[in-house]
Order: sequence, then C-alpha cells, then structure tokens
Amino acid sequence: MNWSVFSQGLKPIVFPIDGESHFCFTLWQSKYIAKTFEKARLQGGIINTLESQKKDFELLQLLKDSTIVALEKKVANQSVVIDNKNLAYKAIEIDNRALSKKVKRRGVKNTVFGGALLILAGVLIIK
Repeated sequence: MNWSVFSQGLKPIVFPIDGESHFCFTLWQSKYIAKTFEKARLQGGIINTLESQKKDFELLQLLKDSTIVALEKKVANQSVVIDNKNLAYKAIEIDNRALSKKVKRRGVKNTVFGGALLILAGVLIIK
C-alpha cells in the first residue's frame, strides 16, 4: 500500500500504520532534515579527525620531550667527560713539568759528577 501524504504546517503529519507511527514530511522539511543530518555527520567526522590529530600531536610532544631529556642528559655526560679530560691533561702537564725539572737536575748533577771525576782523574794522573 502506498501513502502519499504531505504535511502543510510546521509539524509533520503522523499516521499510525500497523500500530507504528509514521511521519509524513513536505519536500522542504525532508531536505532540511537531510541537510541537518549530513551537516551533523560531517561535523562528527571533523571532530573525530581533529581528536585523532590531537592524540597524534600529544604523542609527538611526548616523544619530543623524551628526546630532549635524553639529549640534555647526553650533553651533561659529554660535559663531564670533557671536564675529566681537561683535568687529566692538566695533571699530565704538571707531571711533565716535574719530570722535565728532574731531568734537568739530573743533567746538572751528572755534569757536576762528570766534571768532578775528570778533575779527580787529572789530579791522580799528575801525582
């Protein structure tokens, strides 16, 4: 059975068929309802897309933050390593200076000892 009934007012006409209520709309009302549903569906899709993008950006922010923390730790460790190397170079330089002084003292001592031996040898030969 076909029903062709159009509502002429702002409210649709309600027809009970087989115990169920059926609504009849005008063409304008049908278009308005369809546009409203499509608009709501589109907005829902946009909201879902934006929420998904927000979650992605939050994950990226967490990744960025953790990367920054890791790099800051790495920089701090590198600074400690560089400071330790500088301290080691200074200690080696101080040791090198001390060894150079010892070598010079030994050279002077050896020269004095050698000179004394020559003089002693000369004195013994002359006698």
